[in-house]
Amino acid sequence: MSIPKSYKGLKLIYDAMDEDVRSYLSKLEPLLSDGNNYEIALAYCFMKLEEGHHRALKCGLVRNHDCNSEKVDTELQKQHFTAEKYAAVFKNVFGKTIPSVAKDHLAKAQDIRNKIIHGKNTSDPNRREAIYHALQYMKILGDFVKEETQKNPYGDLRGLAGKKKLLPAKSTIWMLKGFGLGDKTSQDIA
Repeated sequence: MSIPKSYKGLKLIYDAMDEDVRSYLSKLEPLLSDGNNYEIALAYCFMKLEEGHHRALKCGLVRNHDCNSEKVDTELQKQHFTAEKYAAVFKNVFGKTIPSVAKDHLAKAQDIRNKIIHGKNTSDPNRREAIYHALQYMKILGDFVKEETQKNPYGDLRGLAGKKKLLPAKSTIWMLKGFGLGDKTSQDIA
């Protein structure tokens, strides 16, 4: 898929997404309606992209490793992820790295976003390109996680745990420490 040349092209990409992903990104559609809100749309994309990072880890931890969902939420909220730490934890949780094509899209979107945030000049085509790359990143990462867990972190997570028996909270804390989450110096797991 090529970089859209107008807001209509971005809207077509949005419309082609799965219904649950469109629902997750529901506030994006009106921002794409006329091409006048690209900065806000890009900020929204990155907010949801980062939220989806936590949700991706949660999918892997709950679905693949039977971790306690509430404890996973609590610990993920405490984390400050650098790009390197997130990539390392992601690999620990999924046993695979983030797909390189997804990382390429993210780097391109971040480059343009950073120019905007730091007051550099960007054009509408640049901002459309950043939104496009952010959406492509979410699609690729979402498809990867869905293949591994049957849940898309950029979609509906209801029923994530299903009917499986999850680990108790105390055991989950030790699992999370093993994956690189939490305070490694704290022995208090209660």
